[in-house]
Amino acid sequence: MPNRVERILESIKANAGNDAYERVKEICGESDVKAILAELENACGVAVVAQVMKPCGQQCIPESFIARAKSVYAKADSIEDFLSLLNETRIGGGKLHIKDDKIIGIYEKCYCELAKKVKGLSPLFCYCSEGWYERLFLSIFEKPVEVKKVRTILDGSDKCEFEISY
Repeated sequence: MPNRVERILESIKANAGNDAYERVKEICGESDVKAILAELENACGVAVVAQVMKPCGQQCIPESFIARAKSVYAKADSIEDFLSLLNETRIGGGKLHIKDDKIIGIYEKCYCELAKKVKGLSPLFCYCSEGWYERLFLSIFEKPVEVKKVRTILDGSDKCEFEISY
């Protein structure tokens, strides 16, 4: 399995195109994730960075989390009950709740090892978590979901918050 930086580079090639991939690789090399994201944003814009990072998050969530969450969902009486039970497992941050007909996911700390290790990493990296939540809830509900990054610790917030429309 590729490491996270290799995953990002593979996703650049798949989602931003070979020209962007070659440019980023030539300018930044293959290991400086901070420089890779900065160059990708500079060359292609924020929307493309989001398109690149979401698939990385979809690959990052362990199959065991999905299987456990599906099992919890099967036992739940309602969406609120499901989120309460899922919070007990700590999958999804342990602070999932409903607000305005959307699931709100909150992390009170950053769980990503790469984000914790690389000082000054761009908040654009957190689009990875959009993909993580998207794969989790798509797998559970078996229908498309939309995830929106509201705020993150890398943005300077005291927590990460995501809205999931299902």
